[in-house]
Amino acid sequence: MLVGYTEAVKQKPLPPSIQLAPTLARRVLQLREFRNLTVLDLARLCRFTPQRIEDIESGLETWFSATDRQILAKALSVEPAILQEVEQRAVKKDDADNLESLMRELEAVILGGARDLACPRCGYTLKCSVQDGYDLEGQPMQLAKAFCTRCPFVLR
Repeated sequence: MLVGYTEAVKQKPLPPSIQLAPTLARRVLQLREFRNLTVLDLARLCRFTPQRIEDIESGLETWFSATDRQILAKALSVEPAILQEVEQRAVKKDDADNLESLMRELEAVILGGARDLACPRCGYTLKCSVQDGYDLEGQPMQLAKAFCTRCPFVLR
């Protein structure tokens, strides 16, 4: 099915009128759909796992190594700069301390039952949930989960 597919994709340039998505997750999804690829097709072209493609498209992975960026860009038939311009690198140490305290506060609020919260990065509504599980000793525990549908913010 994929034999010769990359050749067909390369013949279809991005139209100049296309408005590219502002986040890496949405941009990869947008380009994949524009190229009419499934998650599995893109994973095979990149030699990534389908789970990794899903993580990228859900915003869990927000930055690539140069090699991975080139591989993904080639599979999507775009210049690597198209992906790089929306990548988000790790935060600085001072920002990391502030972010860590913010994450703990956000986690406590979600575990307390709040659901309609604003994203700390962009102010858009977060998708929040509580995941029930068990620790290594078999004791029940709850984890707060949240992600923004507009920016790459994720609470894991």
